[in-house]
Order: sequence, then C-alpha cells, then structure tokens
Amino acid sequence: MAPSTINETHASNNGQVKQNGVKNKQHILNQNKPTIDSMQLENLLLRDEEIFQTSLNSDDYLDSLAPIIKNAVKSNGLSDLILKLNEIVKSKDEELNQQSMESMDEINLCMSHISNIHKDAENLRNHLALVSQTFNKSSIELMSRKKNYIKYKDVCNRISETQVVLNECIQVLELMNRILDLIKQTKYFSALKLIDEIVNIHIQKVNEFSFAKKIISSIPHLTKMVKDDAFENLTKWLSLNLERKLHTVGNNLYDNLFFLQETWDQIKRKNLTYLPYKLNSPVELSLRDPESNYDIFEDETLQIPLNSVYDAILVYRTLNELDNLKHIYNKEFMKKYTRIIYPLTSASANIKEIKFDEKELDEYLRKISAFFVMDKQLNLLTKFQLRTNTQADELWKSYVSKLKPILLYNLRNNDFYDLSDLSNFKNIIGDFLQIMDSNEYDISDLYEVMMVILKNHFAPLLVQDFRKKYLVSMQKELYTTLTVYEDTYTPIMKTIFYRKDEPFAPNNIKTFPVHFPFSEDYVAFCKYLRQIINSCINFIRDYYNYEINEINNIIVYDIIETFLSDKKGYGIAGEIEEFISKNANNQEVISQSFVNLQYYLSSLYETGPLINSKLRQNTGMGIHNIDHSNTFTLKAVESFIKLKKFSEDMVYTMVDNKIKGLLEMVEYDDYLPTTKNVEANFNIKDFAMFLENLFTSIFQNLPSQLRTLGLFRTYDFISQQFLNLLKDSREFNQIFIHNFDLDIKYLEQSMQKLSHNDQEQAVDDTSGNVAIESTFSELRQSINLLSNSSQFDEFLQNNQFRMRQFPALKFEDGKLLISKMKGTRIISAGSGINRSFESNGSSNRLDSSR
Repeated sequence: MAPSTINETHASNNGQVKQNGVKNKQHILNQNKPTIDSMQLENLLLRDEEIFQTSLNSDDYLDSLAPIIKNAVKSNGLSDLILKLNEIVKSKDEELNQQSMESMDEINLCMSHISNIHKDAENLRNHLALVSQTFNKSSIELMSRKKNYIKYKDVCNRISETQVVLNECIQVLELMNRILDLIKQTKYFSALKLIDEIVNIHIQKVNEFSFAKKIISSIPHLTKMVKDDAFENLTKWLSLNLERKLHTVGNNLYDNLFFLQETWDQIKRKNLTYLPYKLNSPVELSLRDPESNYDIFEDETLQIPLNSVYDAILVYRTLNELDNLKHIYNKEFMKKYTRIIYPLTSASANIKEIKFDEKELDEYLRKISAFFVMDKQLNLLTKFQLRTNTQADELWKSYVSKLKPILLYNLRNNDFYDLSDLSNFKNIIGDFLQIMDSNEYDISDLYEVMMVILKNHFAPLLVQDFRKKYLVSMQKELYTTLTVYEDTYTPIMKTIFYRKDEPFAPNNIKTFPVHFPFSEDYVAFCKYLRQIINSCINFIRDYYNYEINEINNIIVYDIIETFLSDKKGYGIAGEIEEFISKNANNQEVISQSFVNLQYYLSSLYETGPLINSKLRQNTGMGIHNIDHSNTFTLKAVESFIKLKKFSEDMVYTMVDNKIKGLLEMVEYDDYLPTTKNVEANFNIKDFAMFLENLFTSIFQNLPSQLRTLGLFRTYDFISQQFLNLLKDSREFNQIFIHNFDLDIKYLEQSMQKLSHNDQEQAVDDTSGNVAIESTFSELRQSINLLSNSSQFDEFLQNNQFRMRQFPALKFEDGKLLISKMKGTRIISAGSGINRSFESNGSSNRLDSSR
C-alpha cells in the first residue's frame, strides 16, 4: 500500500480510533510492542534506528507525544519531528504492505482498522500541523516577548541604578543633616568623620548632580564650622569646669591632702622609724597607696566630662592643625589664668595693695592649687597635645615669683602676736606647698617663705613668748625650797632634769613629803625648756622636709641658745642676772637663786643631748658639731657658768655686806683697859648669833663644798677684820689682849659649831673643817704671841722658834704688833746694839707699814 493511501486510511480511521478509546489502543499495542512512557519515547526519538519503534495506536500515545512535541518546539526541531513521523508512517506502511502481502486475510480484516488508522493519522497530521502552526506563532510571540523582556529588563536596570543613585543622594542629604545634628550635639569629631566619609565615598557617586556640587563647595565652610565650634565648645568647657569649679576642686584637693597626712601620721605612729620623713618624701611616696591620690577628672561628684576636649583634639589633629589648636588654646588658657590669679596680675607692680587675711589667703591658694593641678592632670589625660608639663612648670614659676613677695609682705605686715596665728599662717602656706609638691611643681620659692617664717618670725616670737612666761614666773617665785607630796612628786620629776644620784631621785626616796633644794623657779625653767623644744619640733613636723641642717641650726642657735643667752631683751640669763642685781639685798632671793643656778647649769648639760636626740628622731639629722661620744653641749653653758659665778659673787658680796654691818656693832673703845673680862663681850656674842643665823638662812641649801667655801671665805674675812683691828690700833695692853682673846675664842667656837652642823661634811669631808679653822691661824697666832710677852725676844731673834710656833705670822707683822704692846722693850735683831722702845701712844714704832 502506498504511503498516501495509508495516510488517508489513517486519517479516515482517526475518528474511529478515537472513538474506540483505550480498548483499541490497547489492542494495537498488543499487536506490536509493549507501551512505553513519555520519557522512554523521548529517549527513543533521540536514537536513529529505534526512534519510531513505539506504536502510535495506543490510547495514550497523544499523552506520550505531547512532551515529545513540546521538547521539539523548545529545541526548534518540530520540522524534524514531523519528518520523522512521516518516516514512521512510511515505515509502517511498508510493514503493512509486507504483512498484507503475507497475509491478505489479515489485511482485509484490518482494512477497516487501517482506514480508521489512516484517518486517525490524517487527523493527527492535521493536528500536528495545527500544533506546529501554533508553535510557530508561539515562537514569534515568545521572541517578541523576549525582546520586550530585554527592553523591560534594561529599563528595570536603569530604574534600579536610578534608585541606587537616588538612595545615594538621599544618604548624602541625610548625612548632611546628620552632620548638622552632630554639630548641634557638640559631637564635632563624629561630624568631621561624616564629612570625610561624604567627601571620599558618597559624594563621588552623585557628583554630577548640582546639589552635590553645592555640597562639595560647602565642605570647607562646614569643616571650618566644625573646627570653630569644637574650639568654642572647648572654651566653654574651660569656663564651666576650669573656672567655676575651682573652689570645689580646691576643697577636694585639701580634703585629700588631710587624708594623706592623717594616713601618714598613723603609719609613723606604728613605726617610729618613719618619724623623720614628711609627706611627699621618697619614703612616704613609696609607701603611699596610688589609689589614695586624688584624680580630679575621675571624681564623679564633679561631673567634668572630657568629650569636648577630646573632640577638639581629634578634630584639629584630623585636620593637621594641632599646632594651631595648641596656640589658640594657650591664648584662651592664659586669659583664664589672668582672671584666676587676680589680684596678683592687676596689682603686681605694687605689692602693698595686696593684703590677705588668713581666710582670704586660704581660699585664694585653694583656688590656685586647683587651677595648676587641673592643668597638669589634663595635660596627662590629653597626652600633652594641648599643653606640656614644661609649659605648666614655666607658668607656675612665673606665678610663684609674683606670689612670693606678696606672701612675704603679708608676713611682715601681719601682727603675729600669738604663736597660734603664725602657726595658722604657716599651715596655710604649708598645705599649699605640699599639694603643689605632690603634683611635681617646683616649691623652692614657697619653701623659702617657710624658712623665713621659721627663722625670722617663729624663732623670735617663740623666744619672746617663753621669755615673758619665764619672767612672770620668776617675779611670782617666792624663792623658798620646794616641798612636794606624793601626788605632785611624779609630775615634777618628769619635768625637771636631775642626776640619778640626787637625794631626791626616785630611787632614794623613802618617805613623803620630799624637800627639794631648789625652788619652784627651777621647775618652771625645766618646764619651759621642754616646752620650747617640743614647740620647735611640732612647728617643723609636717612641712619642713628640706634644708634640715639649717633648720636644726635655727632651732638650736636662734631659738634655744637665744632663749638661754644673756642677750638683753631676748635671753633669760641676762634677765636672771638683772633680777639678782635688783635683789642684791634680799638674802632669800640671792641665796635661793644661787642654789637654783646650780641645777640650771646641771640641766643644760643634759639638755644638749636631749635636743640632739629629739632632732635626730624627728628630722633624721642631729647637730652638725656633735662629738664622738654622741653628746652636745649648748653654748649657753658658758653663759650660765658666768651667771653662776655672778650669783656666787652676789652671795658673798651680800654676806660681806651683812658681816660689815654686823662688824659695825663690834666696837673697841678702850685698848688700855684695867679690868679683865670673864667672858666674851656681849657685842661679840650678838655678832656670833647673827652670823649663825645668816649662815643658816643663806648656806643651808648649798652643796657641802660651797658651804665650806662660804664659811671659809666669811671667816677669813672676819679674821682679817679683827687682825686689822690689832694692826690699826695705836697701842694696847695685856688686859686688852686677854679680853680680845676671849672674844676671838667665842668666835672660833661659833665657827666650829657652824662647820660641824653640816653632818654630811662632818662625815665625808673633815678637810673642810681644817680649812675653815685655818682662817683664824694668823689672828690666833698673833693673839698667842701678844698674850705672853716672854716670847717677844724669842720671836724676834730665834727664826726656828718663830717658824715652829708662829708659822702663819709674818716677822714684820709680829714685830709691829709687839711694838704696839704698852711697856714693851724690843732688842733690834742682828745689830749688836740694845735698843729699847716703849710704846707711849706716839710715833715710837718700828716700821708700821703692812
């Protein structure tokens, strides 16, 4: 059968085939090969020989063919598909012809079926043609749509690009608004960063727009605005925090200083090794807790933010104008400085116009300390990008050079009549000095002021203060020996200086009351001496950390030595001497002063080592001229040695005057009496009694050696007076010598009684009695010679006899006395001529010169 016939038959049978449905399809497939799914059919079509092996008579061939056609359309192979289908049809026709020839019966039987198949094939071909036409139309539409898609896609891309550009424009504008907001919020560095971001990133994407060009042109102005506002904000920060908070900062600095002082005092109380070291010394700094140092900008109560400072630094550093910022900042800083240090700046040419009271000075220095401490702490926090410590130090030196004369002027012109006022002034300067020292400022000028306070004001004021106290005490003194009971004994012993072997020392006390040889005056002297030493130590305790040798010299020589000296108007030695002179006739004052001075002098030998020990303990350095035995002797010792000698002379002068007055009571009117006395003359007895009372009142408290010396000197004077009475008389007889001998023996007995009343001397020093008795040797030997006229020739002619019997009597004196004896004949020795002289009351004397 021809292909065309087959096609026609296929087409005519198409309707029938469709009507037969699934049953006919299954029948055809049963006659050929098994049914395959669409994927298998697609794979078969891709093969050359086996592509059309699948039967098209199955009921689902159209369902299987649809994906093949769809794939053919997608791959533009529809024509090939149709061609292949035609080839399949042709092949099938050939197969059918072959089968028809082989089996006509079957062919005939199948003719109707084939016709239907032909019809179906025709219908299918038409359908495929329609499909092909539809596919072609769809392809054209697809191409058109693709072009539209590409066009639309390009438009979308452009829209997207435009949107991106618009977003960039919006972002630039938003950033500009953000910059302005940051400037308003004083966040200048953040604003500057955004400016840099706009210029280097965002503006490049929109630089073709006119608004972008305007923004670019406004960038310099905007940058300048940021820069100027940053500095203006920094200026406001200076005003708000540097000026207005100075008083608060100053008070906090001083509170911290007092805390550090108290902490250091507690450490020193626990360990006395640290006693010489002051606050800010290397030892104290090494032991100080770093957390205890006051940081102004970490004090939350002050609320001093540093954002404005950091912003200004970052802005100017970013703009490479940090040097310019330093310059303009320093100009503004100096304006603040000029206002803060007022009134020094405005009246520095005339310091007399500037005078502070203590409260004003304290408040002023607190403000100044806050200013300079804030300067250095801010420099450290800003890493010296605004100001350096060198600039801060130079400004401080300039300021303190103006402050120093003001302080000295106020020091000179303030009437410090009270040590407490001067101490308050010293504390104000000292606290200020320590704060500046702890912040590493040069305090040499301030320390010079402190040294002036110590030497020129404290030293003389302290000397005068204790001098006046001592004078008042000295005037009130009753100058009687001190007697104390048990309740007052211990405080007195803690006050006075004494030797351990003194009879009133604690180890030697058995019962109370205790009788001291000195008076209350010595206790007052020791008390004031200890107080003046402690006052010096207390005054230099906190602030005097340098020039220790000079400080020690001031304490020792300008204060203690001056207080003890005989310098008129300053030293008590001169006052004591004047007081003794004024009371020359008051035997209680003279004698007790002499006793007190013994202890004064003894105490000074102990005061030197005490001062040296105190200074070494509290300053770390003793007196520079200390000797090898670790003792120090005050120069005042020499003054008190002289004062003691003066007092001793005053005692003896008083005794001499008293004795002279008493001797005036003793009168010898008759040198040629006719009656012998049985006992001593009543004048002599009165004289001896007064003499005993005098020695009892004056010499009872003196040391044994001084008592012995006093008795010796007194009786030597008395013996000379009575001996002179014999030598000065014109003549006398044996009766007068007898009566005179009775008087002298009475005096000798009185002398022995006085000398032996001192039990200590009687026990320990018998040589003193011998010395006192020797004062009457010449007088006694003169009386003994005159009492026995038989000895005259022997005395005049026999040297051995004279030296043995009258060793204390000079030959000329004995010869003179013999010549005064009435009725005496004297043979001139060695002349070989007997010369007789008889005293007649005229000039018949031998050489009467003495």
